Amino acid sequence: MNFNHKNLLEFFDSSQKTFIIPVYQRAYAWEQKEWKTFLEDIVEQVEGDNNYFFGNILLETIKKGIQYEIIDGQQRLTTLTIFMRSLFIVLSERVKEGEHLSFSIEEKERIFLKDGGNKKLRPVTYDMACYDTLIMDGKSNFETSSASQKRIKAARTFFIKELQERPTSLLISILEKLEATEITSIELVGKKDAALMFELQNNRGKDLTNMERLKSYFMYQMYVFSKPEETETNIEHVSDIFTHIYAIINDIRRLNEDSILIYHCNAYIKGYAYRTIDDIKEVFKKSKNKVEWIMEFIEELHTSFSNMKKMEGSSDKHLKNLHKVKIPVFVYAFLIKGYKYLGDNEAKLSRLFHLMEILVFRYNLMNSRADIIARLNEILLSFNGDIEALKISLKNKLNETWYWGDTRTKNTLDEWMYENSVLNYLLWRYEAQIQKKGYVVGTMKLEEEQIEHISPQVPPNGEAIASGYEVDANNNYTDEFKRDYLNSLGNLMLISGSHNASIGNRPFKKKLSSYRENPLLNQQAEIKNFASGTLDNPIWDTKAIDKRHEAIVMFAVNEWSFDNV
Repeated sequence: MNFNHKNLLEFFDSSQKTFIIPVYQRAYAWEQKEWKTFLEDIVEQVEGDNNYFFGNILLETIKKGIQYEIIDGQQRLTTLTIFMRSLFIVLSERVKEGEHLSFSIEEKERIFLKDGGNKKLRPVTYDMACYDTLIMDGKSNFETSSASQKRIKAARTFFIKELQERPTSLLISILEKLEATEITSIELVGKKDAALMFELQNNRGKDLTNMERLKSYFMYQMYVFSKPEETETNIEHVSDIFTHIYAIINDIRRLNEDSILIYHCNAYIKGYAYRTIDDIKEVFKKSKNKVEWIMEFIEELHTSFSNMKKMEGSSDKHLKNLHKVKIPVFVYAFLIKGYKYLGDNEAKLSRLFHLMEILVFRYNLMNSRADIIARLNEILLSFNGDIEALKISLKNKLNETWYWGDTRTKNTLDEWMYENSVLNYLLWRYEAQIQKKGYVVGTMKLEEEQIEHISPQVPPNGEAIASGYEVDANNNYTDEFKRDYLNSLGNLMLISGSHNASIGNRPFKKKLSSYRENPLLNQQAEIKNFASGTLDNPIWDTKAIDKRHEAIVMFAVNEWSFDNV
């Protein structure tokens, strides 16, 4: 283990030196908060004429003086090179405008970015094309395809914009300050030293993701518990598995790495009682064969990440509905176990998605303060891929606890539904059921989607309710109507914002005419089938609302019944 104290100029200044971010490390993760702090710290040091300290960089020596892998410090070094490219771009603009510099920008680029064909920093593989184009080569554009690539591009844009607003004299001072900035590089030889030092670094409060903490913990435990002749191989195996996991993470859009780790541990470590990686450590410490336990855990973890990526690519209709109703965190553990036990059986996976969508719809519909997770934990822990058994367990448990059972579902649908979180979703699903015009409802959109009260809400400023609605002798809604009908399903409908604004408190006859003219939604066209009165004098009264309400509730009760799976 070697400790080297240098300034940044000395750290980078070699035509052959290359720093590589290993593929098992996470991709570029810093965002505007970190970029802003990075820049403010440098400017503050320049203006205060203080010495700036870049911090410690932990390296594994691959080839002394030539090639190093970055064990810790990759986010800072990547940000530094992005900043340098941004600084050189702005300084080059100033030169084109006629300003004179006492140094060569090209020479500085050779020191900090690229000397001939030797690139000073090599990012993880899946960021390499983006990083090389925008940072190494300084080109102006790259079509990004991942979150980390977007961050690289956004960081460059941020720094360029910030630097363009500052005078050239300050930019030169910033460059000089950075070149003189002190840095301590700790050079390790071999995976054993790297695993040991990384774990010690993590225990000193580094701002890492839980996945990174877990990786370093496992690598260190391999160092502790492996047979001497197997230590290096076992540590490399942990590194390799995390290499594959991080490659997958870069392709997952909906979930971040720590969330998937939590859901995986909900599935396999303590159920919903899992809280932090200390729970993993607790279970690990009780295991008899420590090395075998780590191997099995990380391979299972890799499988979970792989399956979450696979799920993102699924076009299953029930999964699409599950996303639309918004998946709560407690569902993912069921999905992780489902993929494990069901593999590529699309029919059974579809039934699982369907069950989860019903569960989530009821959960969101009721919005109860009761703890659903406590009720589901036993079911989750016992789930082994048997969909029929899962359906029966969910149905029985939710009915036993009442909060999300069949009776409560029906009762809630019969109550005040305006502003319920599932209302729009429910009405779109109802639309799909009644649509007769060949539209693919899943692709439909309403401009500025809103909920229309067919019998209008009480007009403001004392304005009288228009004709065609059920009112008392004083042209007001009764208390019963306002309580039981005005905000019930039978009186609510999907509509565009512009359409809603144009009809407001108009007479029902004119509203009905506007509904008929709408070519998109059948739920507007079918209002005429529920209305009371005559063609010349249609009425939207409690009888009409009851008829429409019953139709929608019957649809919903059947659609979100476990017996429907």
